[in-house]
Amino acid sequence: MVIFGVIGTKGGVGKTTLSANIGALIADMGLRVLLVDADIQASLSKFYDLDYQAPLGLTEVIHRGAITDACISHTAWERLDIVLCDAPRRQLAGDGSSSDLERFLQNRMDMPMILRRALRAPYIDENYDVVVIDTPGAQGPLLFTAALAADQLVTPVLPETPSAREFRTGTLELLGKLSEAAVLGIRPGPVTAVINRADRTNDAKLVMAEIRQGYLEFGGNVRVASAVIPAAVIYKEAATHRTPVHRMRSIQAFETMHQLVWELLPNLEGVYAGATTDGIESNE
Repeated sequence: MVIFGVIGTKGGVGKTTLSANIGALIADMGLRVLLVDADIQASLSKFYDLDYQAPLGLTEVIHRGAITDACISHTAWERLDIVLCDAPRRQLAGDGSSSDLERFLQNRMDMPMILRRALRAPYIDENYDVVVIDTPGAQGPLLFTAALAADQLVTPVLPETPSAREFRTGTLELLGKLSEAAVLGIRPGPVTAVINRADRTNDAKLVMAEIRQGYLEFGGNVRVASAVIPAAVIYKEAATHRTPVHRMRSIQAFETMHQLVWELLPNLEGVYAGATTDGIESNE
């Protein structure tokens, strides 16, 4: 089993969209995938339609430090399940709040281990091949416990100068804080930066080159994926239709997402989703 944590030190860079599309594509390749919405905004929880909504979700997982059937919902897509972030729902119900969840973690000495322990339990290992965790866009205990649960970290980066600078400074700071867990025998996984929403302007090309050069500052702990996600309307349309982007009528999106997954999971290289490119048209 492989656990991915999709991280970012600022919001709005496309973490949820990346999490949803990576997870759904891997499921379409035939693997059993569990999405975990560890962002109190609960955007991933709303990304896909559900065939079954479990009575419990992230709050139960964090409080118990374990995942059971009662915490796992089933999406409308085969082999794709999800632990919903129920913090906003619980807040409306009056039996908890998103800030309560952060405070609960903040006061726990075992905070770095909570989600890591839950996702490495035999029940998860026996039922899933890949786990994809969507994390908060701001540093805090929920981001730390989610990031430390992962074998590999993935971070989308926008090809804009402010985002590129945040990628360098914010990622260095975050990795430094995560490294403090080494005293518990936990080390943050390797980081793959994914350039997201890239347009064809000269400015974007210059910033992308800067981002690729910037990985040298991380001493080999961060690499930049070769696959680049373009600024294409098809990704927004897919989210609107609650459909994985590789299932939309776009050869470019189909190929780009496969290339990215093959980089993250090299043993899947050459494996395609159940759908073929027959009849798929480009509409970028």
